[in-house]
Amino acid sequence: MKNKLNNLAAIIEANETKGTTVLYDKINMYKKSLYIYYKDLFCCEPVLLVDSCFNAAQYVKIVPSNEFYEAVCDLLDVSYIIEDENEDDFNFDTFSQYETINFNSRMLKDIL
Repeated sequence: MKNKLNNLAAIIEANETKGTTVLYDKINMYKKSLYIYYKDLFCCEPVLLVDSCFNAAQYVKIVPSNEFYEAVCDLLDVSYIIEDENEDDFNFDTFSQYETINFNSRMLKDIL
């Protein structure tokens, strides 16, 4: 996200924009407030979906735990993830991104 995310409202707005992730450093100081806000909004545990992970940066999105798979599919711009490499439409890059997101994502409460 190219906008300056210097306050909680801007971070929430960016997080709720489809296909947008936020630099983790921008949400780090607000993670307790974000946890309270999203736990109440989602009525379930929020997950910190880690879209991209580099040496110096992580891009994240806060999603409801009961819609994690749908959020990953939405981010990868696919209807569903084909996990069986023997299927005709199997895409190794999409499956690899899916696995990376699953590995790096955490429950938001676990990083408070």
